[in-house]
Amino acid sequence: MKPTRQPKFLAVLLLGLLFSWSIQAQEKLRYTGPFQVASFVGEVDYTYQIIDGDTLLQGPFSMKRSNLDALLDQKDKTFSFTGAFENGFPNGPWNFQFGEFESDQKTEVVGFQYRVNVDGIQHQAQGDIQMGRPDGLWTISEQHIEDSEVKETLFQSQITYNNGVPQQSFRIEGKQSTLVGRFLRDGLAHDSWTLFGDESTETWSFNEGVLTQIRLNDTTIAVFQGPFKAARTINLDKRFSKILKLQLKKEQADGLRDGINKLLAENAAHYRKLDDILSQLGKSQFLPLFKAKVPYYPLDSLERNGLEAIQKEYGHSSKVAEGLLENTQLNLLRRSDNEAQFLYSAVEKFKVSFLDPLDKVVHFSELGILDYLDRDLLAQRLFPTGKPSTTIVIDESERTFAGPNANNFNFEGEVMEALSQMSSYAKVSLDQIAAILYEKVKNEQQQQEFVVLEEQMIAQINSLNQMVDSLDTSGTYGTAILHIKSIAENKLNAYSSSAATEGKLEEAKQLVPCLETLKSLSQNLAALPERELEIQESYKDAVWNPFMANLMEEEVKKRITSAYRNVLIPFIVDEASGELDYGKAGSLNRLLTELHERMLELREEDTHKLERKLRKEKNPNTILELFNLQPLEN
Repeated sequence: MKPTRQPKFLAVLLLGLLFSWSIQAQEKLRYTGPFQVASFVGEVDYTYQIIDGDTLLQGPFSMKRSNLDALLDQKDKTFSFTGAFENGFPNGPWNFQFGEFESDQKTEVVGFQYRVNVDGIQHQAQGDIQMGRPDGLWTISEQHIEDSEVKETLFQSQITYNNGVPQQSFRIEGKQSTLVGRFLRDGLAHDSWTLFGDESTETWSFNEGVLTQIRLNDTTIAVFQGPFKAARTINLDKRFSKILKLQLKKEQADGLRDGINKLLAENAAHYRKLDDILSQLGKSQFLPLFKAKVPYYPLDSLERNGLEAIQKEYGHSSKVAEGLLENTQLNLLRRSDNEAQFLYSAVEKFKVSFLDPLDKVVHFSELGILDYLDRDLLAQRLFPTGKPSTTIVIDESERTFAGPNANNFNFEGEVMEALSQMSSYAKVSLDQIAAILYEKVKNEQQQQEFVVLEEQMIAQINSLNQMVDSLDTSGTYGTAILHIKSIAENKLNAYSSSAATEGKLEEAKQLVPCLETLKSLSQNLAALPERELEIQESYKDAVWNPFMANLMEEEVKKRITSAYRNVLIPFIVDEASGELDYGKAGSLNRLLTELHERMLELREEDTHKLERKLRKEKNPNTILELFNLQPLEN
């Protein structure tokens, strides 16, 4: 027999299928339709590939949105992004446009097209991208449009990049000022960066990335004057701006608020908006890497341990202080309690003298700038009038507060160690103050609770007495109601005669609902005659009388009404006339309501079996069970 050749054929077929699938996986696919990126929703047209299970944009990309109806009705937000991708990276020429326009609703026909004039703001950015990074000249602009023409340029930046690194000279124009400067090949700021404004001139002088001085009009401010033990290159962003602000005196920093810093921040915001879009579409590092050098003062291991303790203790202390300062009860109490006012003022002092500076330290750590701050300079900026003392002067009478073991804390010495000591001292002091004040608030709250509860008690007993006085109490029901009134008054008298102990507030809290239940039970008993009439009318029916040859009203389901009238109601009234506590009064109260509702339901139900069972039954709890009601516990 010849050997079969089928296995070889199957292997060839399998290899062919795998090759086919591989080719298919690398084919470019196209998508057109609705799409969202960041906060932009519009129509998109792009090509992509699926490689190793990942979707990579590949080739031209276009996304846009505009709505003529929205424009004519009120205003329209338009946008258009066009460019290309290579292996998931933005690559090649890109053009971004964002607009927010409104129209005067006047149209004209030009050729075979309707035209409408618009007013609004147009943002545009264009340039080349090299594998996710800006490359070559990038121009970003913001323009005020009026009657479909550019009326004013509000912002424009022109920056040249080499693979994401800014190069050569740049220009950033604001509405009232223009910044010009230049970079070295590695992106470091260099030479003079000058802001020409309508009324002032501001110049930052860099030396290979180091900002040595700032000249504001006729004033020269020294900044980073070397030599430094160490320096680090960082981005010229918010972090650099914060380091610079701390390097200067407050009045100097305030003078720079609306200058170069502001224009750089505005430029960064435009780039960040583009980076948010590109980063969601593919792999992008579009933010401009403006670089500068700053002195470097790295925290050692002891300082880092102290910083961790500061962060933990500050978080605790700030919550304690905030809880005290915003406590409504405490704010009321301190107006009539001198010690509470004294301790409240101590908390305010701790917040200003200790917690606010520590908050800045924690914030600087979160920004990642503590390693770039000289420790002595940091202390000067945190405590411009000097470090606080463990003994705090509270008011004009020079009353002072000292926390637990105040003599064990030392705020002198190394800055980070001193800050750690301050953090620990603030924590133990605020914890001590909180314990005292919250105990005072607790006692005050209890007193206020007593007032509220006792006012409720008086109102309840007065309401019960008024109701009883308005009733005829000569019958059985009246006797039970008078008995309940007597129980309520005895309970209130016992409460008023009891000593003021820790348990008295709880006694008051229990007595209020008890009196309310006794009052409700009295009301239910007082309503029995009216309810009995309602039951009597409900259980009447027209019956043919053959002797009189007419219809006569007669009571139906007599065994049910008899059990209700002769067994259950007397039983409940008798229970209400005997020993009565809060629980039993509540049970009787609920039973009276539920029994009335059940009697009205039984009138409409088929009760033949029930009536047979009731024929000789006289036990009230058994009858309640037959009525599907909860028997009264003994």
